[in-house]
Amino acid sequence: MAEDNIKLVEIKNDYMWFKDSPIIICAFRVAVDMNTGDMFTSAKFLNVAPFTLREMTFDIICYDQMRQPICYLTDITYRDLDVKRNTDFGYHRKIEITDLDTRNVEYIVKSVVYDNGQVWRNSGNRRFDTKIDQKSIYTVQGDTNKQFRDICARSGIDGLNLVLQPVFEEDHWLCACGAFNWADETQCSQCSVNRDWLKKNTDPEFLRLRKEQQDTEIQRIREQVQERERTASADNEARRMQYEHRNELVRQEQKKQKRRKMTRGTILALSILLAVALLIFILMTFVFPDFLADDKEQKEQLSKVSLTVEDIPAGGNDIII
Repeated sequence: MAEDNIKLVEIKNDYMWFKDSPIIICAFRVAVDMNTGDMFTSAKFLNVAPFTLREMTFDIICYDQMRQPICYLTDITYRDLDVKRNTDFGYHRKIEITDLDTRNVEYIVKSVVYDNGQVWRNSGNRRFDTKIDQKSIYTVQGDTNKQFRDICARSGIDGLNLVLQPVFEEDHWLCACGAFNWADETQCSQCSVNRDWLKKNTDPEFLRLRKEQQDTEIQRIREQVQERERTASADNEARRMQYEHRNELVRQEQKKQKRRKMTRGTILALSILLAVALLIFILMTFVFPDFLADDKEQKEQLSKVSLTVEDIPAGGNDIII
């Protein structure tokens, strides 16, 4: 249905219910078709009964701007339906309003027929007077939502569709997936999550205590890690100091060895110098004087021989020995 030519007079999107009703009205509107000038209303209904819906009959009260009833549309019937549980229907079915002063409407479901032949009747013409409202689970749980997601994961439950804070009433309960369930149902009719599990694990106080326990455990683990880090740091510092101490001992030993080598070298040098000095002393004292004396004696003897040769007569050929 094209919506571009529709002018809305009134629209309401609240989920409304009354006790024991198998039908929830999810939304309704009053509008004018600008092409034809006709006024109409339509409503979105939700089947919450555990059976397939085949037929529904309802009345409509039309109100003017002062909220005074000005028109009644009675015994409107939707037939040949095939509406499963938790399925909405009806919003695109136009119901003509003859009184153009209508500014608001009220739907009253009179009877419902199911595929098994069972018939439900609204004997007291009860009205949709209870608002079905759920808040976002993230808004309600706040910083404890992480604990709920962890519980879902550990329980093997897909928490991606559990986005609403569940509501538990005496005659019905609303699952975190948004499905309507009756009080005697222990599992959600749409996502099959267990009611008692959901009630326990979405309880704000339970989640708060669980968060405190986890925060305490995280803090304990953090302190253990920090203590290990401090111990490791102290051990590393002790090993570093031991390493530096060993290096210092090695350096000191190397210095001692160097000093010993220098001392030995100095002693050796002094010993050599003393030996050389002693040798020089011996040479100067004992060897050189005798050598000089012998040299002087040899020179004197050679001098005598030279004189003897010079005394030989010239021309003499015989040498008398």
